[in-house]
Amino acid sequence: MLVTLKEILADAKERKYCVGAFNVPNLESVQAVIAAAEDLKVPVILQHAEVHENMITLDEIGPIMLDYAKKASVPVCFHLDHGPSELETTRSIRYGATGIMLDGSTLPFEENIAITKRVVDICGFADIQVEGELGHVGTTKDAEMDEFTTPEDAKRFVEET
Repeated sequence: MLVTLKEILADAKERKYCVGAFNVPNLESVQAVIAAAEDLKVPVILQHAEVHENMITLDEIGPIMLDYAKKASVPVCFHLDHGPSELETTRSIRYGATGIMLDGSTLPFEENIAITKRVVDICGFADIQVEGELGHVGTTKDAEMDEFTTPEDAKRFVEET
């Protein structure tokens, strides 16, 4: 059954459990994730990220994700993962996404706030929850590990978006 990110996260918070979120860049991965979730009787988040566009486009996989989510016997959220733009957000909503992750972390802080706020406003009309990203997450390949998000920036980002 297709549900929103808000619904899945609210239940998980209330009942104190985690929800798996999986990028599904082909039909077989969609089928496998749904089958596993149904076998375990747990909710799940199906995701598409722009980095998978070279394997399969949202135009191709979106309708498949939506169809399988609707037919599932467990709650399933169709989620955009690390969407880089308002255009990608709009495309995802058009294909039935029920959760959005807008990644403006490569933008200057003020621009990230502005684009995230616009996307939150747009998605609010469709009752779609938005996850944002800011700062540098960090990897083991980083030469320096000093560019992480400060608590002050995180607080301001949340308050303004």
